[in-house]
Amino acid sequence: MEWNSRQRVITTLEHKEPDRVPIDLAPLVDCYLNLKDYLGIKVDEEIKPNLAMEVIPHPAVLKALDTDVISVKLGGGKTPPKPKRDDGLVEDAYGVLYRRVQQTSGSYMEVAYSPLANATLETLKNYPWPRVDYPGRLEETAETARSLYENTDLALMGRFGGPIIETAVYLMGFENWLLCTAEAPDVAGYLLDRLTDIMIEMDRIGLEATAPYLQIFKVSGEDLGTQNGLLYSPRMLRSLILPCFQRRWQAARDYLDTVNPTCKIMLHSCGSVRRIIPDLIASGIQVLNPIQPRAKDMDSFELKQEFGDQLVFHGGVDIQEVLPFGTKEEVEAEVKTRIQALAPGGGYILSTSHFIQADTPPENVVTMCEAAHKYGKYPLQV
Repeated sequence: MEWNSRQRVITTLEHKEPDRVPIDLAPLVDCYLNLKDYLGIKVDEEIKPNLAMEVIPHPAVLKALDTDVISVKLGGGKTPPKPKRDDGLVEDAYGVLYRRVQQTSGSYMEVAYSPLANATLETLKNYPWPRVDYPGRLEETAETARSLYENTDLALMGRFGGPIIETAVYLMGFENWLLCTAEAPDVAGYLLDRLTDIMIEMDRIGLEATAPYLQIFKVSGEDLGTQNGLLYSPRMLRSLILPCFQRRWQAARDYLDTVNPTCKIMLHSCGSVRRIIPDLIASGIQVLNPIQPRAKDMDSFELKQEFGDQLVFHGGVDIQEVLPFGTKEEVEAEVKTRIQALAPGGGYILSTSHFIQADTPPENVVTMCEAAHKYGKYPLQV
């Protein structure tokens, strides 16, 4: 049998072994531009990084590296543009203001103003929440997904509504948000519920446009962990946060079960989240990203042994030290270790432990992909 990328990913998602471990490339914009220059690839594309500086690589770049997954996001439709500000700040749909900050190796958007820093219940009830169902949005998204499905053999990952918690953090400011969850859970709960409603509506538009084409639906990023433990107590997660997540995930699952029941639901959460993984599985998560190997209690071998029959793992390759600063041999060894740990029996899509940052040499990205092909062939020899 001659495998293509879509078949490879589908088989992996079923916890079976295809011909090799699938690969997903996830760069930030500066990394992507450096990578294209390094590969000598010139393609006609309009690069549109989001506020997190993430981009979707062109299929030609993915083909050059022989990777297997491409993302589909919501089109803008006839969304009215935000007026340009004289101060250079960028305003998002929620009224949060961002400032571009130049670092040594690239630039990032950082929050400059949080409009709900001192929010009360009355403030939240009267806040001008954004509209998301703009004319043409569904049709534009559907055309993108259809074209990718018919003109490539890549697996498609849908990414539509944004994060619930991080949006709350940007709206209130991180310190205010953490204090609010502890001191005013009624306010925090109202904000989470309102944001959940918005994200479910965005997910609905995206899924109605793309569900028949998708292999994975990523329900955004909801960081629950730090380097050394959970960001919230298990009790707070279970009482305040997970119910909103579960409502969103169940809405997506109910729709997918009528249109494309084989599509799997994926969650992104950085950090040390091992204590809460059983709750995530019980809530409907089938694929976990990004598997941060240097975080406490996130040993890849142990995670596979404990949860490998219930979860597909996506990510794992260290971007804190190895990928940005390692030698070619160290990058190869890192890839080999992740494959040894997470790939036996299927259920592993090799990618990085977060989006690839601007400080990562393009030659290390290429080495990662080459090593995945070298060591990821089934039956595994590593």
